[in-house]
Amino acid sequence: MGKAINLVKRLVLFFLGMSIIQLGVALFLKTSIGSDPFTVFTQGLATVLNKTGLKDLSIVYMISGSAEVTPGIANMIILIVLFIAILIADMKKIKIGTLICVVGVGPIIDLGVKVVSYFPVESANIFIKMLLVLAGCFIIAIGFSIMSASNIGVAPNDIVPFIIQDKLKCQYRWIRIAMDATFLVVGFILGGKVGVGTIISMLAIGPFIQFCLPYGKKVVDFILKDKEEINSESTVIV
Repeated sequence: MGKAINLVKRLVLFFLGMSIIQLGVALFLKTSIGSDPFTVFTQGLATVLNKTGLKDLSIVYMISGSAEVTPGIANMIILIVLFIAILIADMKKIKIGTLICVVGVGPIIDLGVKVVSYFPVESANIFIKMLLVLAGCFIIAIGFSIMSASNIGVAPNDIVPFIIQDKLKCQYRWIRIAMDATFLVVGFILGGKVGVGTIISMLAIGPFIQFCLPYGKKVVDFILKDKEEINSESTVIV
């Protein structure tokens, strides 16, 4: 029973973290001065796929509600491809949360965009928008730290930096910046929207995540503790 409750808590924290991340991504899109590099990549891929017959498939309409390949659907396609690659390269990195991300992140992105669309961000000046982009970076970092600390897996694109970190023994922030730069360039070539916000995101998300990871772990560990553990710790302190 205790293990089942623990798993439920982890799943709730995982979905909370994933939702927070996509709210941060949606905030990027709302500022109209550029989104995060991975979203630029999904936008570019969506642009290319909309020029093919893929948008006419019934499954596309079922997911997006229209005959259009949205960034959310493009995100799902990318994650499926990365999932297969990671499955071949390092199967141990794949967990239940990774599977959830493959099918669940896309629709949450589209939902997040709709939620953020109710806020009057477009009328703000460029300085305020740049601050909102930084806020979006930090929101993403908070969400990622919670999702990662739930220890039931992260999205395939987020597994890659950890695999590289294990192999090269480099700091996470430098690996993330290099990956984001790659997503930015390829996404731009494919037709994604790049702006000053994209550059800010490329430089900020990696360091923000590295900063938030230990705090996210502390919060998640505290929530997952049983009452007995908390009481025993209190007794020791007294």
